[in-house]
Amino acid sequence: MTAQNPSKPRRARAVNKTIRRALLTTFLTTLSFGGLSNACTLMGANGTATKDGNVYLASTSDNPYIEGPRNQVYLTIPKQGYKFVHTPLHIQDPPGHYFDVGSDRGMNEKGFSWTRAWVVPNEPQAANKMNAVDWFLKLGSTVSTVDEAIKFVQDNPKGIGDQGNYIFADADGNMAAVEVGYQTVNVVEKWTKGEKGVVARANLWTSDKMKPIDISNTADEHDHQYAVSTGYRVPRAMELLNGGTGKIDVEMLKQFLADNSNRDKKPLGDTGFSISNHGATGGTVAAEVYDPAHRTFWFTYGWPDGDAKSSNPSFDGANKNTWGAWIPFILSEMTEEGYYTDWNGNVTPLGARYLAKLNAKKML
Repeated sequence: MTAQNPSKPRRARAVNKTIRRALLTTFLTTLSFGGLSNACTLMGANGTATKDGNVYLASTSDNPYIEGPRNQVYLTIPKQGYKFVHTPLHIQDPPGHYFDVGSDRGMNEKGFSWTRAWVVPNEPQAANKMNAVDWFLKLGSTVSTVDEAIKFVQDNPKGIGDQGNYIFADADGNMAAVEVGYQTVNVVEKWTKGEKGVVARANLWTSDKMKPIDISNTADEHDHQYAVSTGYRVPRAMELLNGGTGKIDVEMLKQFLADNSNRDKKPLGDTGFSISNHGATGGTVAAEVYDPAHRTFWFTYGWPDGDAKSSNPSFDGANKNTWGAWIPFILSEMTEEGYYTDWNGNVTPLGARYLAKLNAKKML
């Protein structure tokens, strides 16, 4: 994403923003029907399912290795609303030029957290749809609870990049799984802190209301591959969550995200079948764990199992920089707006200052 030059006249900046929004629509149309897709595995647990009764979320971000999208960690401090940490997704096209297509993972200073997996709906986009960049910026800066998030996705006009499988969580321990189309929204289930909540989602809708408009299995060959892979990743995620009931916490979710069950299964086109997805040309490019009660967003770059080997290294792209470690992004300690990591998995100078502060406080 190219930063605006503050010396440009206001009219020129407005024109450039309009051009970028038009390009964003084109890119996301390509994402939906032209070969780039997001195959992500989402998990959540709350109430009696967790070690301390708090809510936790976890997700893999699965995309093509070379062109992306790839996640970077960014802190937004809006003039109005809540400060939030999120992961702008950048596509590399052409090489060396990065284009932001929205932040479908994040947490704000109130503890509200969101994660989303791609699903393709067969219904028209809203005429006055919000593009994905603005959609997630508004979500992060204005929503503080699960109930507010549900109202947000119901009330705001939706287009390409806004839709999918969402899991929401808040600092009070509430959690919800919500299926979001362009016109239709369905709350699959909602759990309060006192209940036992476990949920896993990926690239298919499961409710009777939404299954008839889900064309993920047939939209194109790539979406079909991720739909088939969902049939392996979600049951395995639920097996892990149910097996960990009563003990789930941040560290356990990191282990779940590193799971390699079904990795030995032959990849289907772009994608593999394990949660830590080692597909041939695409798979897990980052992973996240969310601790809303402590306002901490955990992030790792590349494959969450830490194994940077693949069957075809020429297609790994920046996944060769897999960290094999996790960094906590603690909202109370994040005071500078901007990028804390970059496309290639490097910690930026801003990120280095942040980590030095954590180290000085013995918080690492």
